[in-house]
Amino acid sequence: MPFALFVGVNHHFQPMLLGCALVADETKATQVWLMKTWLRAMGRQAPKVIITDQDKALKAAVEEVFPNARHCFSLWHILERIPETLAHVIKQHDNFIGKFNKCIFKSLTDEQFDMRWWKMVSRFELQENEWIHSLYEDRKRWVPTYMRDTFVSGMSTTQRSESINSFFDKYIHKKITLKEFLRQYGTILQSRYEEEAIADFDTWHKQPALKSPSPWEKQMSTVYTHAIFKKFQVEVLGVVGCHPKKESEDGPNITFRVDDCEKGENFVVTWNEAKSDVFCSCLLFEYKGFLCRHAMIVLQMCGLSSIPSQYILKRWTKDAKSKQSTVEGTARIQTRVQRYNDLCTRAIKLGEEGSLSEESHNIAFRAIVEALKNCVNINNRSASESNNNALCLRDLEEENQAVLAIKTSKKKSASKKRKVQSDPEALIVETQDSLQQMGNLSSDGMTLNGYYGTQQNVQGLLNLMEPPHDGYYVSQQSMQGLGQLNSIATSHDGFFGAQHMHGLGHLDFRPPGFSYSLQDESNLRPSQLHDNTARHA
Repeated sequence: MPFALFVGVNHHFQPMLLGCALVADETKATQVWLMKTWLRAMGRQAPKVIITDQDKALKAAVEEVFPNARHCFSLWHILERIPETLAHVIKQHDNFIGKFNKCIFKSLTDEQFDMRWWKMVSRFELQENEWIHSLYEDRKRWVPTYMRDTFVSGMSTTQRSESINSFFDKYIHKKITLKEFLRQYGTILQSRYEEEAIADFDTWHKQPALKSPSPWEKQMSTVYTHAIFKKFQVEVLGVVGCHPKKESEDGPNITFRVDDCEKGENFVVTWNEAKSDVFCSCLLFEYKGFLCRHAMIVLQMCGLSSIPSQYILKRWTKDAKSKQSTVEGTARIQTRVQRYNDLCTRAIKLGEEGSLSEESHNIAFRAIVEALKNCVNINNRSASESNNNALCLRDLEEENQAVLAIKTSKKKSASKKRKVQSDPEALIVETQDSLQQMGNLSSDGMTLNGYYGTQQNVQGLLNLMEPPHDGYYVSQQSMQGLGQLNSIATSHDGFFGAQHMHGLGHLDFRPPGFSYSLQDESNLRPSQLHDNTARHA
């Protein structure tokens, strides 16, 4: 049975499980249903960038469900297919892999890639190979030189994909039973949460060691999370092995050629002082979200001692999980379920911050007590006003009856006149009965449309997010885009986004109990919500 994963990356460069599903097949219809179901579970917050395997059904499904997303193919998946798909070519030509890699990774422009690609196709007689043709047709979805405006948080790299796969391989294998799978899935979520919690603690309470007098290293040591800082630190230390040379100047743009002695390669770096824009042909920033050594040596030549703000992505910083604008967030909260889930998410954040010290705990505790008191008063007041409206309606009807009776008694007509009027008692009773019936509705009979509907020829299992505590979910700012998914998690920092976006697409987090069993119902009390969760736990 196919196992579909929605995977993102958090601010510690750790893989995040944003959802998964067991499906009956891998047809387009199944993929569309799965993506729509996942999108609803995410509060309809679509990722800005999605990375998938190269597959026709997946490609068509993404175009239908996420028409505005930047759909990319996993470079790792494409490279992994070469030994099997082109085995006959590799057997005949020992240098094929080297030429293929040079074409993909050494091409600095679109034109250079095209020239090398067709030269390779001709040299190894691949004109009739369908897969090679499909790769070229989809080149803008996977070739690095075509993706310089797309930030993918390193999710498309070989090392990143292998680490994600190896992580799941520790818990899941082909012959695992469904019962054991569900148990292991819980273990995976708990393991992910614990790793993130430890990384959060270390980032806030431990200072990373500096290894050079570089102002950039000192600047980012207080900004980046430890995991990202260590990766950035490697680039800082590599600056000493780079030798820049000014090649040309075109208006505000200055072009440098940087000789990287460690890598034995030359890279082209363009600097625009007016915009403080720097671009390197190695595309490290586009792929991983922090500046490379080649860009920094050029910044040094141009007199800059700090990293420009647009190259410090919030999704990699210690403040990556900071709250968004309350006004902006509240505007999107429309239904009871969304309001409930949003408050649960914020309550978890409050618990995390409030538990760090006795003082913060007391502040959080007083705020919760006061907020609960105010909410109860408002809800009781609303209920009282509803009852008063019903009583006023009854009094008005009775008064109208009395006036009508007096007028009728004064009439001298001998014949009785037929009176036609509405029965206020019947009206009130009917209204009360209707309200009582709504209040007695069993939450078991309610479903949130689209979360877990039956699907012909499709059997799905969808579990969402990583539960920090008691099955709830902490909101991650991602990708601004992930699509391999936040994304890639987000409006600020999701998983994947354009070059100047900070991540993977804004993804909302839902408690698992409500992803399939609850509709918006204003008469449900909090106790009923918790009872319903327990029944589906």
